[in-house]
Amino acid sequence: MWKIFAVLYSLAFAFGLVFVGYLVAIDALVGLTSLGWIVISASMVMALGTTIGLVAHAFNLNVPPLALWRPFSWLAGVWALFASYTSFTKFLSVAAGSSGNDLITNVLWLSLALAIHGFSWLGVWRYGRRVSAAA
Repeated sequence: MWKIFAVLYSLAFAFGLVFVGYLVAIDALVGLTSLGWIVISASMVMALGTTIGLVAHAFNLNVPPLALWRPFSWLAGVWALFASYTSFTKFLSVAAGSSGNDLITNVLWLSLALAIHGFSWLGVWRYGRRVSAAA
């Protein structure tokens, strides 16, 4: 299961990287504030680290520096909580004006987002535990 999730997460990261690059290329992000650029940049850095940690955990690899992964797993946990919070607040703002099938779809998207945030953190945390125990 971890291998499939790591591959899908890696593909989603690559797609997101290309998509953000496309948005930058067509000047769609011109009006973004400095805080917006910081969040986008931090998201990309955290997603890259999470992707590397997930692939290393799923395929039983050792990615140096081994001492980095335990603290990074907790940083990834904080980032997953932040991303879950933003997903939940977006859900609340959209759910306030929707009903019926729209609400069910929004609940399913929220569940998917929360599952992705949780499993991505769990994989990196398990990898950090494994390499810190081996070191």
